[in-house]
Amino acid sequence: METVTELKRIRADLDMLTNLYSKLVDRLIPEEEPEVEDLKAIRDRDKVASESELLKVLDA
Repeated sequence: METVTELKRIRADLDMLTNLYSKLVDRLIPEEEPEVEDLKAIRDRDKVASESELLKVLDA
């Protein structure tokens, strides 16, 4: 029975530490809204270069 009680206490301590860490990170690195260009880059499809295009750029 002591083991179960101790494990519950450890779990509560871990939950508290996780919560404190999360708050600390939020203060040090605030969440920012993405810029318009970032949103565009996320939404747009990437162009895939062909092998011949890569070789031309690499001058091979």
